[in-house]
Amino acid sequence: MDKKAYLRFFWIYFILFFSFSGIETLSQQKPDPRVTLLEEYLAQYQKVKNIPAISAGILAGDSIYWVGAKGFTDLENSVPATQRSLYRIASISKPLTAVAIMQLWEKGLLNLYDDVRKYVPYFPQKRWPITIRQILNHTSGIRSYREGEFHSKTLFPNTREALKVFDKDSLLFKPGTDYLYSTLSYTLLASVIESISRKPYAVYIRENILIPAQMNSTFIDAQREIISGRARGYTKSFFRKLENAQLADLSIKVAGGGFISNVNDLLLFSKALLNETLIKKSTLDTMLTPAQISRTFIKNYGLGFSLPENSSDQIFFHNGSGTGFTSRLMIDLISKTAAVHLINIADRNLQSPADELLKIFKGQEFTQPGFVLSDTLMVNFLKGGLESVYNKLNEITNNDTSGFSMDHSDIAGFGKDLVQQKRNLEAIDYLKYVNRLYPDSFPIVLALADAYLNDDNKGLALRNYRIANGLDKRDRYVNNMIKRLSN
Repeated sequence: MDKKAYLRFFWIYFILFFSFSGIETLSQQKPDPRVTLLEEYLAQYQKVKNIPAISAGILAGDSIYWVGAKGFTDLENSVPATQRSLYRIASISKPLTAVAIMQLWEKGLLNLYDDVRKYVPYFPQKRWPITIRQILNHTSGIRSYREGEFHSKTLFPNTREALKVFDKDSLLFKPGTDYLYSTLSYTLLASVIESISRKPYAVYIRENILIPAQMNSTFIDAQREIISGRARGYTKSFFRKLENAQLADLSIKVAGGGFISNVNDLLLFSKALLNETLIKKSTLDTMLTPAQISRTFIKNYGLGFSLPENSSDQIFFHNGSGTGFTSRLMIDLISKTAAVHLINIADRNLQSPADELLKIFKGQEFTQPGFVLSDTLMVNFLKGGLESVYNKLNEITNNDTSGFSMDHSDIAGFGKDLVQQKRNLEAIDYLKYVNRLYPDSFPIVLALADAYLNDDNKGLALRNYRIANGLDKRDRYVNNMIKRLSN
């Protein structure tokens, strides 16, 4: 063998040897244990909560670290959930609209303290002026839903028509003096965007939010359109059985709750915010300033984002709850991380899997998902009545390792289910029982008041509404019921 042939043979052998050695080394590398924990948590959550499907993911710096999906986005046709599955994100739509408004503010095209009628002159004049900032942080006094509007089936062809749903209604309070979460009010912000940009709201959002953030799978949830990969929404009946969610046309509230998206896109939105792709860091800081209602009352909601109870935390987030869907997006400014979960059911006691998934990623202690108490209580009730319910409840409360999440809204929710089944006396008996166990629980006292009212016992209803008022003086529903029954 000549020298050149020998050298050629040597280099081929050298390359092949180390190439295969490298492949073998990579294949022997252990998987990241956090990924295993994330997958296990997601599978356990879907099973324990008895939900159709959940998709979730984690952003770490500039990369999507992990995405997982469990269950079915269409139970009747056995369509498995994937990272590409499209869910109704409900109120996570608000941050999209809020960031769009802040882009216009950055460019000097609007002032947050301007009267909104400066940009939308066809909006009727009210007793007091409303600023754009007050709409963003829900201190505008614009009302929330009336009966039937949350599940509206009416198609509104454009923003101006949707605005007519509430534009002639009086404000519920002087803007800036109280807080009332209003999805409908964000329609007015869509009108501002259209007025300044001279483009339809959907076009502006696509060009200035979705495309720059590379959110290629985020769309307006047009009920009549065929959208590939869209999940079906579900709920649970008053007997705690899975059923299809009712039909809803979201054109009444596009800017505040009308988008569908997937896990990847929402993580990319988080990345775009953290990397200043959409707005500057200083602008984001402005958005994360809580609403100052009075000297003694500060609401933990900024300009389109919810804020943590502990002001030292650098986490901001938004939840979504729509017809048949529940969602949460949370972003950590310090660690440059984000977590999201999308679930195709609207139900109580779903807890917050995004929070626990982010803890797992950070190596922190996390809470395993707890069983839904009202599901188990309903099974016992249908088999053995209230006596069986009380026995099961005592068994659970006396067992620290039962695995149930003792959420008071869920405890009260079982009583509400009995009311919906027209079992008023049994509902009252049950709620009195759990009220003795948890005398300072606002959800339980409120449910008891509603049960008495449903049974036409206005005296005891008023008494319990007043007790509930002592537990939470700011609850608008309780205050209204006290006024109504007192008169």
